[in-house]
Amino acid sequence: MINLYFHTSDPAKRKMLDWFHDQKIDVQIRNIMQKRLTELEIRHLFLLSDNGSDDLIAIRSKAVQEHVFDKGLTFNQLVIAVYQHPKILKNPIVFNEQSLVTGFSIEDIGVFVPSKQRKRERLSLFGKLYTAEFGKVS
Repeated sequence: MINLYFHTSDPAKRKMLDWFHDQKIDVQIRNIMQKRLTELEIRHLFLLSDNGSDDLIAIRSKAVQEHVFDKGLTFNQLVIAVYQHPKILKNPIVFNEQSLVTGFSIEDIGVFVPSKQRKRERLSLFGKLYTAEFGKVS
């Protein structure tokens, strides 16, 4: 199951939802300001991220700048900071059992398209390229 966490309804969230709708992929949506993340859920997000806090924390956001965060925070302190101030997270966060993507990037969210569907699309594109290059084969 694909999950989408958000804290503000911005264009990236809407584009992400539209993309999943166009791909006919079901997504569970959660506003983390209305239903807060647990510390266990926050830890899980960090475990899924490839680059730790760089993938999840919106360094240039107002929320981060309003709260003084020491770069020397321990992991537990960082989890507590996210728990207390969820707006320091990037928006939106999309993840499943294996992958995590923040923000809207068409290249990155392709990981959520099932492999069979990706293969069909790739074969269709190759067919179109072949037809364009060599014309229709009788």
